[in-house]
Amino acid sequence: MEQFYVWSEQNLGQTHYVIGYLVVLISHNWPIMAALAAALFFSLQLYRQPSRANAVWLFSALLFGLGYEYEKHVAGELHHAIDMLFGLEIAHWNRPLHFIVGPVINTGFVLTTFLMVFHGLHLSFGSSMMNAFRRFYPARTNATTSGATASRDAKPQEENHERAGNDANSTQTSAGR
Repeated sequence: MEQFYVWSEQNLGQTHYVIGYLVVLISHNWPIMAALAAALFFSLQLYRQPSRANAVWLFSALLFGLGYEYEKHVAGELHHAIDMLFGLEIAHWNRPLHFIVGPVINTGFVLTTFLMVFHGLHLSFGSSMMNAFRRFYPARTNATTSGATASRDAKPQEENHERAGNDANSTQTSAGR
């Protein structure tokens, strides 16, 4: 193994250490890198074309990154803080607080992120999906002789075009009569 290190030092210099470090860095932090890249992309999209869908996609990427960082860094520290703060006197609070800090908040992040993603999908592709669905299942209409659609429960319109207040018992008369 010593020969490999000597050969590596002579032929590669410090490059193999840098490459190894980058491999570990990327393999360990790829979710946050993907979330930041997505947030950058969606922020540019939102700047170019402000829309509700682009804003939802941006917040979805940010929520994904926030949830990942919470699970990776914040939750463990909160567990340590709970263990330190709630000693023997009030140790019965440890279990519920660990449950809230761990699974409850993580589940909240995951559900909120999924809801935002589904809302973004609905805003981005919902109308085209509904149009495709309607192509296979068209709306049922009752055709009339004029070609217009009407409900069978609709009342026929009366042909009374008099102005309000001008009935047989009114003292006002229309200007056109």
